[in-house]
Amino acid sequence: MEARKLMIADPILIQATRQWGLRDVPFCDDPSHTPFPTPAWETALRQLNQTAALRSFMLLRGENGVGKSALAAHWLASLESKAYLPLAITQASLSATGLMAVLLHKLGQPSSLHRSRNLASLEKALHDLGRITPVLVMDDSQNYPPGALEEIRLLLGLNLTRQPAFALVLIGDSYLQDTLRLAHHRALYSRIAACCHLPVLERAQIEPYLTHGFAQVGLERPCLAPVAIELLASASGGVPRQLNILTRTAWLEAVQSGANTIGSEHVRKAFELVPAACDRVNP
Repeated sequence: MEARKLMIADPILIQATRQWGLRDVPFCDDPSHTPFPTPAWETALRQLNQTAALRSFMLLRGENGVGKSALAAHWLASLESKAYLPLAITQASLSATGLMAVLLHKLGQPSSLHRSRNLASLEKALHDLGRITPVLVMDDSQNYPPGALEEIRLLLGLNLTRQPAFALVLIGDSYLQDTLRLAHHRALYSRIAACCHLPVLERAQIEPYLTHGFAQVGLERPCLAPVAIELLASASGGVPRQLNILTRTAWLEAVQSGANTIGSEHVRKAFELVPAACDRVNP
């Protein structure tokens, strides 16, 4: 949120939003904006809710930029605070010891160099939560070293005679499931209760997605030429992150040219500024 405040403080952006009569910069990943509800997104939300309620283990996977982290953040923010405690960890390079230390910190407990003490602190923290379910979400899970994932598996088994100690969601790239199939992760893999794949946007979803994005900042009128939509769809490959960056950049190009509609010339200028789009249209 702080980064966004700095961005909107830029006088050029302030003038741009005023010129188009917008409440905010479009496609800026503001958490207050309502996500575009694709069927895949809604399916993933149902699975996430069931995972939390059952204290089970879920994989959420998909290629870079499809919105996995955004989906998880939106879901965690929606959880009832009297029933769930969100615990999001994004430092995917953590060792087993580092992971335990971060988890204890989020639970308000000190960490130690001795694993036995850390386990005792963790058990105390979980006991103090009572009926509240901890919901652990680990982003970029494909980057965790094997020891960290094994530590998580062991922690799932705390209090063996009771239900799992916490709900667990691993988020990662499309190959995360294949990684967990490897022999040294088989014990963790066998615990997966749900696996949900978040795909790129279909071509038919792109124009509604763009319309939805502009509506989030107060623009209800059509503002994209048909050829601009085609160019954005092609260059983004349906990846929401790329679509957001390209559309926002093309919008700024339109503003600077004094236009009130985004045309193909503005999208082509955006291609020159966004390396990933340039690589895609000029392989």
